[in-house]
Amino acid sequence: MLGIYDAVLDPALWPDILDRLAHEVGALGIIIFDMTDDAEALSVRTFSSRYERGAIERYLALHVSYEMADQRIFARHSAAADRIEVIGDEVLAPTSAQLAARPNSQAMAQFGILHRAGALLSRDNPGRDRFSIQFSRSHGPLGSGDRAVLGLYLPHLAKAFELSRPIDRWRGLAAGLAATLDRLSIGICLIRPDRAVIAQNAEFRRQVDELGVMAVTRDGRLEVRHPEGRAWLERLTGDPARHGQFGARPRKEALGALRRDERVSVSVEIAPLGTLEAFGGGRLDGYVVYCLDTSRPVEIDLEGVRRAMGLTAAEADLLGLLAEGLTNREIAGHRDRSVETINTQVKSLLAKADCANRTQLIRRATTIGCRFLA
Repeated sequence: MLGIYDAVLDPALWPDILDRLAHEVGALGIIIFDMTDDAEALSVRTFSSRYERGAIERYLALHVSYEMADQRIFARHSAAADRIEVIGDEVLAPTSAQLAARPNSQAMAQFGILHRAGALLSRDNPGRDRFSIQFSRSHGPLGSGDRAVLGLYLPHLAKAFELSRPIDRWRGLAAGLAATLDRLSIGICLIRPDRAVIAQNAEFRRQVDELGVMAVTRDGRLEVRHPEGRAWLERLTGDPARHGQFGARPRKEALGALRRDERVSVSVEIAPLGTLEAFGGGRLDGYVVYCLDTSRPVEIDLEGVRRAMGLTAAEADLLGLLAEGLTNREIAGHRDRSVETINTQVKSLLAKADCANRTQLIRRATTIGCRFLA
């Protein structure tokens, strides 16, 4: 998988990963953008090593209106389902001549870029992880073969970018990654292919002790207590190719994500790793396990989530109460409503958010805006 999941813990690997992915389809390079909070501009998250950040940012400053218009077109043509669809630049103008005549196209041509394509790597928060790939004249526009190859890798890219955000946000607050992990309010556990535990942070140890979903055996191996969870763990630790099955909505790959069951409050996710130099362990060839306990208060950016998910004020208020870890019965008392009314409102909110249960609803909200520092 081109070492994609290694970058979850080491973002310095992204340029090389993007270089290799671009090479797979004969592209010049790749850039990953985020939209600014006001959705009026683009910021650069990471990019291929052949590019310079200053040059990209100068280009964006000069051609922001064209780029934002192009991003809206790419998004409009992208599939609404989970799968990731790469859209070629033929959708940007009626003819290739008109496309080439646009000021931003002329600016890119100075760098040898004649064609490009885009994709949404996050359907839960479309303002993040905008994928852009650039092609030369000799390559020509995006072809069916390019789409097929990119389709193999982009779901893994999407999952890795989403899982890396909590760590990226707090990486600079501690001298090393190991110290940073104990300050996170999400549980993190590093395991070898045989599920032997290499490291755990404080929150993961708390969840093992208190929640009874995950456990560490006497011989130091990670296990899930219920049968469905054990099968899930065996499947995702058996072959890295089994990851990325839900494309632009990687949260659906979590343990219990598709179960309409409110009894389990923990979202458990896994990503494969190749190296673990941040912990001084050399090659790991293992996995990182993430656990978010949604029964405890989660500090989300409620206004940002409301905008991103298109919620009404009442729906956002309900989500805020759920994020505080309140049960439906407790919310009913808080709102002076019947439990049946709150049950109906929660089901409506889950349907609108495309989430099977409240754990996944909170998980989705945290991908949009959350303070993960304990």
